[in-house]
Amino acid sequence: MVKFSRILLPIDFSERCLGMTLYAKALAEKYGSEITLLHVINPVFITPEIGMAPPAAIAVPQWLIAEKTKLLEEFAARELAGLPVRRLVYEGIPEMQIVEIAKAEEANLVIMPTHGYGIFRRFLIGSVTAKVLDDLPAAVLTGVHMEKHIHDAKEEFPTIACAIDMKTISAQTLLSAAQLATDFGAKLGVLHVTPATGQDGTANSADLQPQLEELVSSELAKNNLSFAAGRIVSCVQSGDVAQTICGFAERIGAKLLVIGRDHDEEVASKASGRLRTQSYSIIRQSHCPVLSL
Repeated sequence: MVKFSRILLPIDFSERCLGMTLYAKALAEKYGSEITLLHVINPVFITPEIGMAPPAAIAVPQWLIAEKTKLLEEFAARELAGLPVRRLVYEGIPEMQIVEIAKAEEANLVIMPTHGYGIFRRFLIGSVTAKVLDDLPAAVLTGVHMEKHIHDAKEEFPTIACAIDMKTISAQTLLSAAQLATDFGAKLGVLHVTPATGQDGTANSADLQPQLEELVSSELAKNNLSFAAGRIVSCVQSGDVAQTICGFAERIGAKLLVIGRDHDEEVASKASGRLRTQSYSIIRQSHCPVLSL
């Protein structure tokens, strides 16, 4: 289930990153995690004026490395005071370095903001975030417009939403969300989304509701997890997967949305309606950060 002993937090010195440090802080305080702040300096390329030679990278000047190192030492110093924090400055392609360092450091969780601007919010999550989500097996916590949280120094998770697909193995996603909810004393909302009634011969919501309740109850019981009355709700709804999940999370006031993502490309290619293929859309539309496992 939940094991966030090493958290990697890529930093670009934006307010979005500062907003995400609050989630890193909450999780590190709860699980005794070590936080690694990573800043990657983009390489500089020059193109020869004559000939067919490809662009060549030039060394990053030492003064720039020193400047970024100083900025990183100062970044979120107040917010992360008292926690075990390492600060690293590397040169390279950001998305590649993040993935490589996360693997080398054996990070259990990568926390990073993503982009979403105006009418394009539903279509963009940022190439760096996309690369990390695709190439890294570790859990990723990301969200749009996280700069809104920089003034809330007590950001935690009073309510957690979890989306599961009963056609695939979702037990780990459910148990991780339940463990987080238990550890943070949060309410938990569990949702399964079906296509609109009549599509593909899928059973309607009323038919699946008892199955979902039984699945949730049995999985929690097997792992000795329990919730007081009114602290957990299970729900089956029909509709567009991403819109329905994000609407559910917002309606119950969730501060965190937990979903699963499948790293098996063969499975993913056959799962056109499942959560794996919807993860980008869910992240783009969610009003709260999304933890994808």
